[in-house]
Amino acid sequence: MSTSSTHAIVVLQKGAVGPEVVDLQYILQVRGFAPGAADGDFGPKTEAAVIRFQKSKNLLQDGIVGRQTWTAMGYAWPNSNPGQFLRQGDSGNAVRMLQQGLKSKNFDPGTINGIFGLRTRAAVIRLQTAGIPVSNTQAVVGPLTWGSALGC
Repeated sequence: MSTSSTHAIVVLQKGAVGPEVVDLQYILQVRGFAPGAADGDFGPKTEAAVIRFQKSKNLLQDGIVGRQTWTAMGYAWPNSNPGQFLRQGDSGNAVRMLQQGLKSKNFDPGTINGIFGLRTRAAVIRLQTAGIPVSNTQAVVGPLTWGSALGC
């Protein structure tokens, strides 16, 4: 599940697949809500882990990860916009922030222009494979990559 707009919130639920789910599964693991393997498949174990997490935060226990659940996870997001993932083709201020963070960490994204192009994508993958404790490595920028790029 992904988004092509830098303003949309990624909502995840049972049946979703992709790198956003990988990040969710890692976060649940770190928070002590074992969802099973971080395989990018939002199945019954991930749903159960989300419900346990939601219960622990006194949220609606529906197994759906939207703005409130993303916020409760307590990770870094661009422009205080929980659930906003970035990927190649996106553009705007959030991409500019990402590019500045990548550059500050010595992962050259090319020109800081707010356009998530090939050089930014390559820099994101280098960051994701160079020591982030846990993250997808498919150049999809979620809370774990944001935290590393922004120094959170």
